Amino acid sequence: MRPDAVGLGGFDSHTLPPHRFPDSSVLAVHYRVMARVLASTMCVAALTSVPLAPGAAQQVDSARVGARRPATPTRAPAAPDTVKPPVSPKRAFLYSLMLPGYGQSVLDRPIAGAVFFSAEVTWIALATKSAVDLRFARAHEKDSLVVAYAFDADGKVRTDSLGRLVGATYAPNRYATARVQARRKHLEDYFALLIATHLLAGAEAFVSAQLWDLPEHVSMRALPFGAVLSAAIPW
Repeated sequence: MRPDAVGLGGFDSHTLPPHRFPDSSVLAVHYRVMARVLASTMCVAALTSVPLAPGAAQQVDSARVGARRPATPTRAPAAPDTVKPPVSPKRAFLYSLMLPGYGQSVLDRPIAGAVFFSAEVTWIALATKSAVDLRFARAHEKDSLVVAYAFDADGKVRTDSLGRLVGATYAPNRYATARVQARRKHLEDYFALLIATHLLAGAEAFVSAQLWDLPEHVSMRALPFGAVLSAAIPW
């Protein structure tokens, strides 16, 4: 003890043991623990700040007895993009193939049906007339022309029991064979027109049924140079 310390009550601070700082290994462990706690706190804060999607936070435990998945909402059936025709294209084709104009009438196209039906009736009438003409030409194909008639002794033309004039000399009809061939060709032409009308009517009905949902607007317009038939098809 120093002599000057006696007046202070006999206490000398230099007599205390020296102060020791904590070991460096203890400080390293302390800082490591604090860093882990701080990192865990930041992760929890970040997770709680993210908004959850609807239904993501709640999940049904499939192992629980009686657990069911939430029913998904059913959507209403979408409206059809196209409008179905009264008959299918194949059926419309068969209708007009058997009777031109019938398929068009079923598809509510009276003008087209009337055109095909009128053509059918016209070709049938002309074919019937050509068949009659061909039959008459064949019946008289071997006929001959009278060049001179026979006369009796008194100078009168001789007649048979039916009162018909009796010819003396005859000439063959050179136009008979050509007439038969011409009338046969006429009949064949009308038959071809009938077949073509049936096929065209069937094809037109088939296409009309396929394009049933395609709106068409046909109108007559008066322009300075005359009337014009216009058709508008919206795209």
